[in-house]
Amino acid sequence: MHGPERKSLIRFVSLFVVLNTIFLLIISTMYYIYQKNIFLEVRHNSILYYSGNIQHHIYPSKNIAEFKGHLSKDPRFEVGFFTEDKKPLYLSKPELSFPFRTGFFEYAHHYYYIDTLELKYLKKIRYIVIQANSIDAELERTRISIYLFLVFSIFFLSIVIYALSKLFLHPLRDTIAQLDRFIRDTTHELNTPLSVITMSIEQLNKEHLDTKQLKQINRITVASRTISNLYNDLTFLMMYENNKNNDVPNDLLSIFEERIEYFHPLAEAKRISIHTDLRPSILLMDREKMIRIIDNLLSNAIKYNKISGKIYISLTAHSLSVSDTGIGIPHDKLAQIFERYTRFDEANGGFGIGLNIIQMICEEYHLNVVVNSELSIGTTFIISWEKSSH
Repeated sequence: MHGPERKSLIRFVSLFVVLNTIFLLIISTMYYIYQKNIFLEVRHNSILYYSGNIQHHIYPSKNIAEFKGHLSKDPRFEVGFFTEDKKPLYLSKPELSFPFRTGFFEYAHHYYYIDTLELKYLKKIRYIVIQANSIDAELERTRISIYLFLVFSIFFLSIVIYALSKLFLHPLRDTIAQLDRFIRDTTHELNTPLSVITMSIEQLNKEHLDTKQLKQINRITVASRTISNLYNDLTFLMMYENNKNNDVPNDLLSIFEERIEYFHPLAEAKRISIHTDLRPSILLMDREKMIRIIDNLLSNAIKYNKISGKIYISLTAHSLSVSDTGIGIPHDKLAQIFERYTRFDEANGGFGIGLNIIQMICEEYHLNVVVNSELSIGTTFIISWEKSSH
């Protein structure tokens, strides 16, 4: 799976999971509140029913003994009777303790209902108090059910949307595969003519050429080296996963000098001056991959530079930077420049793979890449590494 496809899949699935989770949380919260209100209403109504039932039975009682005989028992509730001055006459549970106020209320994880009484004979009994357990147990069971529902739903929907996303992204995968085949075929077709052109240029005896002919040869050299750099990128990209690293201590100073010399005709064609501040630096990695990083940095600095522009190259013990005075990159596009096949300047051509190659190699060797750019001012690429990588 290619980077763009993987990113699209991750973004789509992540967005769906987040939105789906938020939706499920909202629904679950509403359901929880609804259930809580139902439990509370059921508890309230059961207390009222019990209170009415008790009052009906004790209403005709003529004495306390008869009153106690008429009391109906219910294991869900505790009951108490109080005088006008709120002194207890009967308590089903001795430790019954609560703030005395009429009506239905919650106190200390219990529900209470206090009502006034008007009995036919026992006038000293003025208040009835009913205590019921809270609905915490019912709410805990509801919460557990909601948690299980959320976990199962999110897991199931994530699998479904992942499968559907891969199905929907199949056309994108086919398009990328076709593009890769096209690049592979193009690379194969470039090999022979490019080798012939390069060999022919190297075998030319330039001593007997006049100024006009030398300019023509220089143009051919520039064109061939531009194509050669593109060919090397395409070949590297196609073979990247199968290539085995040959990590050796690289003398970056000598590599830079060699590659600057190689790209000199291209820079000269646009009258670009190259300014260097190169210090000795050794980095352990595959030499060809180091060359691909440097070549793509130099190639982009030339390609996107202005006529008569400048390139500044700096090399220290644990970093390198390449700056140009070119067209720059919009700030809102900086995050996308390393994506494969991404280009923001159609006028300069190319496949949009050079920076993607740089990113792949830097990620492989844990090199840090920083890009600073201003429109119409220029762009700077800085690559740094830990001292332990020397």
